[in-house]
Amino acid sequence: MKILLINPPGWQKGSINLGLSCLAGNLLLHKYDVRILDANATDESPEAITEKVLEYAPDIIGFSIKTATAKAAFLISKTIKRSYRSAIHVIGGPHVTLAYEEVLNENPEIEYAFLGESELSFVDFVNRLNGKQPLTEVSGIAYRAGSDIFVTKREYIDDLDSLAYPNLEVIENFSFKDFRYPMVSSRGCPYSCIYCCVGIVSSKKWRARTPENIIEELNYVKRKHGITSFEILDDNFTLRVERAKEFCRQLIESKLNMSWYCHNGIRADKIDLELAKLMKKAGCTSVALGIESGNEKTFDSIKKGEKLEAIVRAVKLIKETGMKAVGYFIIGLPGDSLEGIKKTIDFQQKLGLDGFTYGILNPYPHTEVYDIIKRDGKMLMDIKDSSHFSDSPIIPFEMPGFSRDEMEKAYYLAKFWSLKALESYEGKYGKKPERILYIDFTSSSKFAENLAKIFDDFELDVFTAQWSSNNYLSKKDSGLITNLYIYNTSPYMITKVKTFLKIFRLFRKRNYSIIFYNIATPKLPLPVLLFMVPPKMFFFESLDGGNIIPIFDKKVFRYIWSKVLTRLPLLVPSLMAYLLFRVLSIGFGLFLYLKRGGKKVDFTSQGPKLIDLNEKVKS
Repeated sequence: MKILLINPPGWQKGSINLGLSCLAGNLLLHKYDVRILDANATDESPEAITEKVLEYAPDIIGFSIKTATAKAAFLISKTIKRSYRSAIHVIGGPHVTLAYEEVLNENPEIEYAFLGESELSFVDFVNRLNGKQPLTEVSGIAYRAGSDIFVTKREYIDDLDSLAYPNLEVIENFSFKDFRYPMVSSRGCPYSCIYCCVGIVSSKKWRARTPENIIEELNYVKRKHGITSFEILDDNFTLRVERAKEFCRQLIESKLNMSWYCHNGIRADKIDLELAKLMKKAGCTSVALGIESGNEKTFDSIKKGEKLEAIVRAVKLIKETGMKAVGYFIIGLPGDSLEGIKKTIDFQQKLGLDGFTYGILNPYPHTEVYDIIKRDGKMLMDIKDSSHFSDSPIIPFEMPGFSRDEMEKAYYLAKFWSLKALESYEGKYGKKPERILYIDFTSSSKFAENLAKIFDDFELDVFTAQWSSNNYLSKKDSGLITNLYIYNTSPYMITKVKTFLKIFRLFRKRNYSIIFYNIATPKLPLPVLLFMVPPKMFFFESLDGGNIIPIFDKKVFRYIWSKVLTRLPLLVPSLMAYLLFRVLSIGFGLFLYLKRGGKKVDFTSQGPKLIDLNEKVKS
């Protein structure tokens, strides 16, 4: 019996589908031939995947489906079925568990849908298929019977220690080099956050592996594959704080010396100083909290069951132990607004997080927030076209008091803007910034577009290098940029200095409200710029475009010291040479004037000529 498991392509790259690896591990225990095709890593077309299917000739093809990858999975399934009809198509994953009726009704090429945890039920399914026994007695599956859809009773796995370790070796072209191993040590969550589908997919019953079993798995993958780091992917890793502490103690005693982080499964009210210290000692370097909102009214309405005070305390003790503190936030929660997001951003800044991510709310089918939006708001697209994370915001809905345009503005305000820049300027000068200068010598910055999503009305000038000017020429034609200044490089330092001084004089006349400076811009004489073109406010844009740093921030002084002041020994001689050149030029002109009786030499295209200041030009 051959089984091919397919991970459909999606936005999130660089991570494996752990669910498929868990299925593979348990199937291999029963001696089945299993392969995993990770189309998310290869981005192969449905036709290319079909070619591999024809070569492998599987008996069962399984798809793991998230809401954002559902359409890609269905397209691959349809394409395969047209050329190869010998395999049974089965599906599983969060989206299937949430919307199995819709999925089966709309995709006739798919025969069976697995709901929730499927390691045991899928093995039972394959065993029955192999032994030609009734498949309808498998637990936790949905299937068609005529025009109706039937569902068998779901069973959750209580003894997680009994499951096989996930098998990553069956993933086509997978490499363990520099791989951070994904670890799930518990399943389920008893809480009722209105935006979360974990209670539906994995149940509200929390079940955990023993610390001994987890350490055994880590020891196994380190010994066999040379793994040196891992990450916790639990939905609620610290529900039982004492268990988490015991895991850390055993990890320390094991002397595996593996680094790890926990960007999932940490509640602010389920971590104390002792646990934080143990995590740090056990090798944990970074902890993320699902903060969601800094607006207290919104935060209380999402039914997390904790208070903002717990967030403040948790971040403080995480940083106190030397680990990084990261925060996840959601834009578009019921009752929120653009003003509410500003409060959230202000709260986020005060926390002093080492990193943060803002995502647009994705109302997964049959969650409480999905029902709220269907009742009070408006869906703008098929939820399968949305994405929880993406390079640009995909906004699938809007609510009264929080329109699509406002959500988009909130996203860029949070991601690319230090709120204090806008607030402090308006507070100090009583108006929005009117004239903005952006200095960027990189090749692909999108800051100009992001800026346009933050401000409603402004003039934007850009100073850039010749090699990156194509990125801005179209923006100038579209009206996004008011003036475009292009620097043509020169091998001569004197020419560079003269060019910069000339352009800076032009900048001075423009009287800018704010100057933004891309921190990756190399070798720019920044002190001269600030001396000649004093803006009302000045900010550095970080390399990732996600942070704006005020000029008086200590990071700026460190940057100036490392990038600018260290170049002064090279810059000073050039400036002195330029000044000397100007003095000699003036002196030579005066010499010619005095020695030739009121005449001076003018170098023209026809050659040098003597010019009388009082009479017409003579040859």
